[in-house]
Amino acid sequence: MDELMRQKSGEDQKSERQELTCSVLFTNPNFNPKEPASYDELNSVTRLVSKTEDLELGGVFKRFSKDGFEVTESLNRSLFEFGHNFEDVEGWLKMVQPPKDQLASVLRYMIEAHHKTTVQIDINKMYFNCHFIVLQVYSRFFSELKTIPLLVTLPEDRVSQKAFMLIYKWMLSDEPILECRYIVEIFVAATYLRIDDLLAHCWKYFDDNRCYNEDSACILYVETRYNPALDVVRNLMLTRIQKFLLTFVATKDFLDLPLTHLAYLLSSSGICVNTEIEILFIAVRWLGHNWSQRSAHAPRLVSCIRFHLMPLWYLLYVRREESHQLVKELLSLEEVDRKINEAISNITSRMYEENLAGLNGDGSLLEDYLKEGTPQRKWICDKLCNYYHWVGCPNTREIRYNNFEVYLTELQQSSLDHWSRVEVLDLSKKTDCCSLRKTQSDDAFPILNNNTC
Repeated sequence: MDELMRQKSGEDQKSERQELTCSVLFTNPNFNPKEPASYDELNSVTRLVSKTEDLELGGVFKRFSKDGFEVTESLNRSLFEFGHNFEDVEGWLKMVQPPKDQLASVLRYMIEAHHKTTVQIDINKMYFNCHFIVLQVYSRFFSELKTIPLLVTLPEDRVSQKAFMLIYKWMLSDEPILECRYIVEIFVAATYLRIDDLLAHCWKYFDDNRCYNEDSACILYVETRYNPALDVVRNLMLTRIQKFLLTFVATKDFLDLPLTHLAYLLSSSGICVNTEIEILFIAVRWLGHNWSQRSAHAPRLVSCIRFHLMPLWYLLYVRREESHQLVKELLSLEEVDRKINEAISNITSRMYEENLAGLNGDGSLLEDYLKEGTPQRKWICDKLCNYYHWVGCPNTREIRYNNFEVYLTELQQSSLDHWSRVEVLDLSKKTDCCSLRKTQSDDAFPILNNNTC
């Protein structure tokens, strides 16, 4: 077979390009095997034909006598049998043809005008008349149906009526735009209907920090908490809550935060707080919302707190001076007591080493600690936070949980954009506290998260 193909290929290269043909099996309508004939007559024959004229049965089944002569018909023949016809008109193909509506335009008109719809989509007794082929083009849910139905019922909790209407309009549009306020419903419905292009369209917005960041990311996070299909989106939005964290903590929505998500936030170096003490208070606020059930999670949250970033004076007095019952409950845990003692030991050791370095004329210890030490938070100094000051500031006050609650109340009553106007501090720069120059405290080792006011 390979040899024949090579021979045929060689012959084709030598000869001119042949006209395309069709293989046709002809059957003789005049053949009757029961009646004897005076000539040989074929029943069927296979021919390769290239012209419409070759389809004429008369030319295929010519009758021959037993002597080998063609059997001719009667001389009483028609014009057509003589060969006259009206088909060979000179210049026929050169004539200007009348215009015809393009198929694509007609189909688009019928689809957009909803003529001759082929399927109804039932969503809670609301029926959408659609063209099934349109749904099949974009949705794997519809394209994988084994039969073409007349009615398809969709669950409203997965595909809402508004979402389906917007999705169908998205399918019909050449340049679709998704409405921001319905993007959650659309994403859930697109996930159920398995519309990959639409999911990619939604992710274009989700991935853009200009669309969802800080407050908008937090709102989307809260709005999607009861949709398992949006878990991946929620996880992404959680990473974008930084300067907005304390405002979020001041809301009741924060109290419903899952443990794993709260642990992620408290472990993050990207969140913005005035002091590490607020991380302790945030954990207490969440645990206190349902202490009887959540107290078992206290060790998990305590592991997220960086006690060595708290001021030394706070670590020394908090266990004997804090009056809030829930804070005292948390501080009574053996793990918390151990971490506080370790933090006190580490801070005092650093202060001693810094003093020695200062006596030797070497002031690089603090700079080395900033570069190589433990990860920092993003420190801010919110003007609404009236309880935090730099070490050595004469206005330094005790920090109690009740002060934190007052601060959260201030945040609840602040302007919507207050969080965006809070400045992130640069630890590498020397700063003043309460508009007073710290002439004496500059020589002391500053606790790394102590910020200006």
